[in-house]
Amino acid sequence: MLYLRLLVWVSVVLSLPQGRCVCFFPGELQGVWHTQVTGHIGDGRRVTRSPITYQELTIHSDTILQWGSCHQRLDDYILLTDRSGSTLCYRCIQLEVVTPQVVQVWSTGLQTCYTTEAAALRTCPTPAHLAAHTAAHLMLYKSKTTWGEDAITTVDCPLNGRFTFTYQVGDARRGKTGLENSCDQPTSEFSNCPHGFGFSITYRDCTFPTPRNGSLQCLGSWVGHDRHNYLAVLDSSVKIGSYVPRYKCGMFREEAGTGRVFVAFSEDSTCTNGLYSPTDGYETYVLTSVPPPPLPPDVTSSSCTFPRSLRGHWHHTYVADDTVVFKDYHNYRTYTARCVRDLDDGEHYIVFTRTHCGEWNYNCLWLKRRSANVLEFMLGLYPRETFDTNLCEPDKFGDMTSWTTQGKSLLEEPTTCPIVGNYAGVLPDAPGYCAQLYSDCETPQLMYYTVSDCRNTTYVYEQREYQCLGQWEEEGRVYALTYRRDIHTYECFVGLIRTGGVVFIKEAGARCSRGIQPEVLGMKLYRKAESCAVEDLTSEVNQSSQRSPERSSATRPPWLRTTKPWKPITARPGHRGSGCKGLFASHHHCIFTLIVALIASTLNII
Repeated sequence: MLYLRLLVWVSVVLSLPQGRCVCFFPGELQGVWHTQVTGHIGDGRRVTRSPITYQELTIHSDTILQWGSCHQRLDDYILLTDRSGSTLCYRCIQLEVVTPQVVQVWSTGLQTCYTTEAAALRTCPTPAHLAAHTAAHLMLYKSKTTWGEDAITTVDCPLNGRFTFTYQVGDARRGKTGLENSCDQPTSEFSNCPHGFGFSITYRDCTFPTPRNGSLQCLGSWVGHDRHNYLAVLDSSVKIGSYVPRYKCGMFREEAGTGRVFVAFSEDSTCTNGLYSPTDGYETYVLTSVPPPPLPPDVTSSSCTFPRSLRGHWHHTYVADDTVVFKDYHNYRTYTARCVRDLDDGEHYIVFTRTHCGEWNYNCLWLKRRSANVLEFMLGLYPRETFDTNLCEPDKFGDMTSWTTQGKSLLEEPTTCPIVGNYAGVLPDAPGYCAQLYSDCETPQLMYYTVSDCRNTTYVYEQREYQCLGQWEEEGRVYALTYRRDIHTYECFVGLIRTGGVVFIKEAGARCSRGIQPEVLGMKLYRKAESCAVEDLTSEVNQSSQRSPERSSATRPPWLRTTKPWKPITARPGHRGSGCKGLFASHHHCIFTLIVALIASTLNII
């Protein structure tokens, strides 16, 4: 599928006049999205509401069909050109991928188009606009891929377990006269059981006919600019054009020590209309956790604890003194594992596990620290209902490849990437498309990957930035866990480093899947430029937990100076961009930009 998309991108780029800069949207943004166009009017009571309708927004490699073409990217800011009128005009928007299926769009006015770039850039929404809620805010919910396939995928819900709840719907700020319906008794039920990717809701003892059942599919959760926790859900039973939203946006807050969770949704598919806080929204739920049964005596009496070095928050895992909370991505379950016996090897522990839905058993938990910022763990394949000292025998783990890989939430120390320098190669099974993998000599914990036309490397079709978290060697192959900062995901690579500057590399998913042969299925890369004056980890990749060396005095190569889409914007957006009027431009045009960048770098203004 990647190669087919690249063919489409190439046809778009090659149709441009020579020297025209290329501005593109990453693959994660491309597809068909739904955004609300009509809905709430009046004072919030149902009699004044209109049907909620949605517009389809199609994002291609270089165009948002309904808004304009990608002209220039400045970090999260996009400068669009609109040629639909009699004159060319510009508008500035900010795109933020908050989950793979939800994108936020911020603008100070999509309806206005400006005749100059400078005028449009002055309207880019700033953090002050977002904090003061003076920027227009649109929610995009992914519906289909650019190829027409269903793009709604299963993701974990942010709230786990079984709850009872009370409920109100309507404008509570107007008192009882504003409420439309309520469930005042805590007899209704809310859970993400048996599957963790959706909520099952049963309303009881309400002011409307009950019992009534409903379900919501989770689309993801994120932390907003106001530091509130947000979630998005899909109600697939609602047809487009109904008076209730098909897509919902809400806030939630867990109250520490009480088992209560507050959830509030807006009155439509926005994250703003009628939504003020987790306790103040058009729809509000107060959830109370159903307490689990008591733990067995042999569990509560155990003094077993996990190593202090493993404790803390990882990506989807939390390690405490005697408890580990983690997610099973295959079955969408959340486990709580209580340490029962330490086998004194620093890795294997017999644990009592309980899922968020209440299923329990004894099992073996294998914890392995790969580096300062990388933890892997695996559960045994043969749990039992009673304690068994043989649960951690090697044969209980099958082929020992079912690892779950987790990155540290707050990095303990920077980690140098396993590949230092500039490597290039041709995409397998796609002649004519070249890839480049390189580390920034001054920040070796970052790694960049680009795909371009082999005949003209200024035509770049995709560019990614990775932060290296750690790497280790296993059966002669190097595994490296990275964090992709533009879309907030973890990705793993497996590689084989040969002498003479040759590297074979292949993606291994977020779980660092084993059994992948990069030398057979991966991409072959050759070193183009010598490594920077930093410590080379190719011979000792398992020592990745060491601190990165001090900033090198080596000169950054020209191919790295031409664009700087990775630095945060510290001045007005119009003061710097990610390339010559776009991410990349013709060679002659970028020479001028390179000179400006060198001067600005010397003056410390970039």
